[in-house]
Amino acid sequence: MIRKPCLWFLVTGIALWALLGAALPAIAAPTGPHTAAHPPRVPASLSAPRAEAGVEASTLRLPQLNAVLLVGPIDGDEGDWTNSEKANMELAATALEANGVTVHRFYTPNNDWEQIKAAAAGAHFLLYRGHGVYWSEMPYPDVGGFALRDKFVSPDDIRHDLALHPDAIIMLYGCFTAGSAGNDSVSVTSAEAQRRVAQYSDPFLDIGAAGYYADWFGDAFQIYVRHLFQGMTLGAAYESYWDFNPATAERYMHPDHPDAVLWLDKDDWYDPPPQYNNAFVGRPGATLEDLFGVTAMQVTPAAIAYLAEPAATARTFGVRVAADGPQPFSWTASTAAAWLTLSRTSGQSGEELSVTIPPGLPLGSYHASIRIVADAAQIEDPEQTVEVDVRIVEKVHPTYLPFGSR
Repeated sequence: MIRKPCLWFLVTGIALWALLGAALPAIAAPTGPHTAAHPPRVPASLSAPRAEAGVEASTLRLPQLNAVLLVGPIDGDEGDWTNSEKANMELAATALEANGVTVHRFYTPNNDWEQIKAAAAGAHFLLYRGHGVYWSEMPYPDVGGFALRDKFVSPDDIRHDLALHPDAIIMLYGCFTAGSAGNDSVSVTSAEAQRRVAQYSDPFLDIGAAGYYADWFGDAFQIYVRHLFQGMTLGAAYESYWDFNPATAERYMHPDHPDAVLWLDKDDWYDPPPQYNNAFVGRPGATLEDLFGVTAMQVTPAAIAYLAEPAATARTFGVRVAADGPQPFSWTASTAAAWLTLSRTSGQSGEELSVTIPPGLPLGSYHASIRIVADAAQIEDPEQTVEVDVRIVEKVHPTYLPFGSR
């Protein structure tokens, strides 16, 4: 008799939960990874690449740069759309190579992630054309990553596997990368476009990227590259593209990277409008020389001369090791002269070492060399010598010169 009411309550409870569950809105569960049926596309009347005639090699002072270019399958490895995006990527490849950049191509079916990771080590540019990836239900999905031939690359894969140059430039074409997507069934609000672009750019900013460009046009990467190698800032390169419209552009800051801007632009091409098709995230005031420019080691002074008597006290001179350029480096210092004392034998660019000449040296002339070596790749003048000349004489006769005029 006691168990029947308990059973009745249990059955009734289950029924009530079933009724309530039917009345409540469904909670979106993760579905990913997924791609839309097709990436976004501009109207046919505007889609022809607008290549500029001629390519001038850059006069910027830059070291050897490297780029990794990825094209994922859109309609198969050799479908018309995939081949079109390979051709669009070649526009950018030509502009990069014209400026001396070494280009590593990974066009589907050549999409091996291990090979991509190896080529990306220290790379200054990473460009991708293909499907954008979403990882939860539309219309407000979590987004990010690449759709390669045999692998969906997640945002965490990017964070953990790609060791790009810490100030790398990223350029992406695909759903969600600039805000809108090919499978949007409702209007994308500004807030949603900001959220998507912030998510898509976040893993790249997490690993230090200085600039993130996303655009639907086939020639956009080519033009961005040309503008950057002409010496434009990252922001000016974005704003100088022909489809950019200052009247429709929206300017924000990245929610998770307060030092990075988040700029969006849009058009009203399709229903439902608008189409967020052009985005920039990063440090708009930086140039390629600021990010990658050649760094030379500067050691001052280049020589030390000292004249003293045997009874003179110890004398210390400062030697500064500085970076003339954006790349910091470490250095080591050494000397074979036992009578000379160095305050340190290693340091970082911008730091100083002290060179001490001891007291009590016998009469005579002394010479020593201090060898300073930069411990970093692509540093100009990475090995320099400070020459030290000391003369100990019986008597130093000072000469006084007149100062000023009457």
